[in-house]
Amino acid sequence: MREATPTNPAIEPLARLGDLGEYRSGLDRHLSGEWDDERWTAWRVRFGVYGQRQPGVQMVRIKIPGGIVPTPWLKVLARVNRVYAQGDAHLTTRQDVQIYHVKLAETAALLEELYSAGITTREACGNTIRNMNACALAGSCPRELVDAGLVAEQLARSWIRHPLVQHMPRKVKIAVSGCATDCGASAIHDLAFIAVEQGGRQGFRVLAGGGLGSAPMAAVEVLPFVVEEQLPAVVETLARLHQRYSDRRNRNAARIKFVVKRFGAEKFVALFQEEFARLSGLAQRPWRPLARRRPGEAAVARTPVGVLPGHDGLATVVVYVPLGLLSSDQLDGLYRIAVRAGVTQLRTTRDQNIALLNVPTGEVEAVVAAVRALKLEVPDHAADVPEVISCPGTTTCRIGITNAQSFAREIEAKGAAATSVHVSGCQNSCGLHHVADFGLHGMAKKIDGRSAPHYQIHIGGDARTGSIGLTGPLVPARLADRAIALLRQGYEAGGAGESVRAWAERLGKVGIAALLAGIEGADADGLFVDWGDADAFAGAPQTRGECAAPFAADDLLADLADDALINLDRYQAAGRWAEALAAGEAAVVAAARRLLAQSGHPVDETVPAEAVFATYRNALSGDADALDALETTLGERGAALSTGHIESYREAVAWLIDTSRERAEGPKVAAMGSLDAILGAAE
Repeated sequence: MREATPTNPAIEPLARLGDLGEYRSGLDRHLSGEWDDERWTAWRVRFGVYGQRQPGVQMVRIKIPGGIVPTPWLKVLARVNRVYAQGDAHLTTRQDVQIYHVKLAETAALLEELYSAGITTREACGNTIRNMNACALAGSCPRELVDAGLVAEQLARSWIRHPLVQHMPRKVKIAVSGCATDCGASAIHDLAFIAVEQGGRQGFRVLAGGGLGSAPMAAVEVLPFVVEEQLPAVVETLARLHQRYSDRRNRNAARIKFVVKRFGAEKFVALFQEEFARLSGLAQRPWRPLARRRPGEAAVARTPVGVLPGHDGLATVVVYVPLGLLSSDQLDGLYRIAVRAGVTQLRTTRDQNIALLNVPTGEVEAVVAAVRALKLEVPDHAADVPEVISCPGTTTCRIGITNAQSFAREIEAKGAAATSVHVSGCQNSCGLHHVADFGLHGMAKKIDGRSAPHYQIHIGGDARTGSIGLTGPLVPARLADRAIALLRQGYEAGGAGESVRAWAERLGKVGIAALLAGIEGADADGLFVDWGDADAFAGAPQTRGECAAPFAADDLLADLADDALINLDRYQAAGRWAEALAAGEAAVVAAARRLLAQSGHPVDETVPAEAVFATYRNALSGDADALDALETTLGERGAALSTGHIESYREAVAWLIDTSRERAEGPKVAAMGSLDAILGAAE
């Protein structure tokens, strides 16, 4: 049965014009000088507006949950890229679409066009739940138990805009796989769901704590089986553990994998299961039941491309997009092709390709010919195209060290090969270099006292199994193409029947070094200029990136208060009265701390509630409204304890929260510099 593009008004929308109003409010405050750059950065990244390496322009990241692209979106994406951006649009390894060189003053107009079309940028960047990913062939794979793209899209709607996930210690990346083959690469994600059958029931296996970057780590199983209605509670479990245990001070150690490392896998699993049990039964946003499928047999390709069988006798046409780069004209062309063929939906993939779903078999030949006329490829076999993935590197990224995209273009131009190459411009693995046959990440190293671009090579990684590539040789960037060519040739000549990893382990470091003998010292004069560049390499950038965006203390406390108020309502609805009271107190403390911070008397998170209230009474003694709000709330709490009725207390808590919000929306807002005082001593 064909499934339509999800449109259910009861479900939280991906895009809201209210988001645009919020963004414009922050932009106006920044442009007027009320908000400094750091305060503004903390605000804008949650709306997908990200600073570039080039001053004065922004990258805008468009969030595509599950990779689901309704056909009309292509025309909108083409228009905004043509009108507001420069260069090609970029399909990323998280199934997003990025456009570049957008003027700050034009960002609000760009967002208005996107949001009006139902396309969101909300929480595409920042310390949020990033884009929810799915398998490359989700929605069309004969093997799938469920369309993983629809699961990811619905989970995104379950948590978008929720105050709990607006200012987490760091970002969270989530993936969904439609069957146990796990094409969604669960092992490398903070949280992942794998569709399974157990005891005649269909549900999901849950993994958590994976990630790449400078400290790659495979996820661990935290729940062997949950049903689909429990998925939002699983996400909440991870988010609350993240808020409770992750390190807000050391941003380099604030991902979920470091919580696993801190407690050990066994204790982390126990904490996860305890928190999940505590949250089970509480209200969540609406959930639309999923359509289930009877899985069949089908070939499994690591990077599927070409014409593949889909459901109900229809075909899937997976377009190979070199390095994920699409011009506005190509986006418009894909839109026209889809409309003519009656295709209502496309999917972006983690491999930076794009798939047309549910193509009638009689239209396949015309679709393939039209795609090729756009100078894109629909290969007859996956082996007919290079498997090269890259992040932008120094073309736009503020923390990029090497020009990863230009180097990857050189590798891509050399043609098809049996092995994959993934390139990242730094150690952060946006190009997924840890999980390729041959991965590279950029770094700076001196040659004869001069800084030169280099690549660290990684060999034999696999996203599906969570195997991290072996650390190989470090080579100058200008020689890295030769190094990859020699490694590929060596594997193709001597690794028959072996995986790349097994081959590399058999050769060992000595054997790998022998393969690369002779490239050192070649073209010495050119080693100080990177691929695609004309000027000498300047070394690693000194600017700070925005992947770990700064926190605005005022926003953080506001969200903590709102989340606690929501929990008061949820616990009350579930008849869990004591927990409702505790949530109310958490809301009061957060709102009180927010008012104190605004008045220049920040109180850190380790201070007990009664001490917070004592400080509040002293610091705000001249503010009758603020004092009245606190005393009324505490009085109503006492009444609730004696009567068992919580309704008046709930309203008093909301009043105190509104009082703190009213103060914050005045002309003066707490400075970013007060964050240390807000967070308290590091553990």
